[in-house]
Amino acid sequence: MAKNHKHLSRKEFLKTSAAGILGFCFSSIGVKDSDSANQKKNEERPGLVELGRTGIKVTPLGFGASRTMEQSLVMAALEAGLNFLDTGRSYFRGQNEMMIGRATAGLRKEVVIQSKLNPGLTSQQLNSPAEIKRAVAEMEASLQASLRALQTDYLDIILIHGAVSPEVIFQEEVRRFFEDARRKGMIRAYGFSCHTNQVELLRAANKKLFYDVVMLPYNHQGAYVHANSGRAGKWDQVALEEEMDKARQNGLGLIAMKTCSGGQLAAGPGAEPTFEEALRWILRRSKVHTMAVAMANYNQLKEDLRALQ
Repeated sequence: MAKNHKHLSRKEFLKTSAAGILGFCFSSIGVKDSDSANQKKNEERPGLVELGRTGIKVTPLGFGASRTMEQSLVMAALEAGLNFLDTGRSYFRGQNEMMIGRATAGLRKEVVIQSKLNPGLTSQQLNSPAEIKRAVAEMEASLQASLRALQTDYLDIILIHGAVSPEVIFQEEVRRFFEDARRKGMIRAYGFSCHTNQVELLRAANKKLFYDVVMLPYNHQGAYVHANSGRAGKWDQVALEEEMDKARQNGLGLIAMKTCSGGQLAAGPGAEPTFEEALRWILRRSKVHTMAVAMANYNQLKEDLRALQ
């Protein structure tokens, strides 16, 4: 995100944002209402988008928590009207999920929580029943750990983190794990995220029609450079968007990531490039249902919210 000369505090964020930027957004979260009333109110809020065929309704801008451990920042995002929170078992070695759990205490029916797990299974291990059994056991343990950390008995969405090979994510025992978890009420929807091979993986998802949600890199540049690790990636934008259109027709929920890792974008000739315009580009394209935008401070939250104006 853009560098700011002044670090914005939570108090300043709420004071400066309440009248203007948040005018687009939604009613405050009513923590005193019952869970059922909260859920009904959440589903009726304006501006929500249904995430494919999942029945889950999300704000078009979501809070990516991977770069912060500041609970108050998450709470400010919720107060601003965002309802989609993205975390992962590996973020801050599980501490990120614990922070999200504290931030959403008493608000569970008001928020959509997505987390991720890693099966630790490679294509080379698919011929080994022992490796497959180990991987499924690790997935089960990871899901249970996520539920404990997030202080909840279910997750709205669980993803395989950083999928690479279609053969792995569509392996029979891996699929059965997700089906069983949903049958037990531990998850509402399942899918995968990917940093590479997104065209191939999304094409496979369109053919198999097993997963509910796909989270993939998508921005105006058709490429990204990770802000922390420096890892780079690029893709065929035309081919990807063709598969994204098919995915939406098939009822798959699509979530964009690496939305700002393609750099800033200018609204027109002579205009100053901004990250908020980069997010507006994604919103205008209408290829995804929501975005998991990593935010590390109040300045970034305020900037990202402006994309919704």
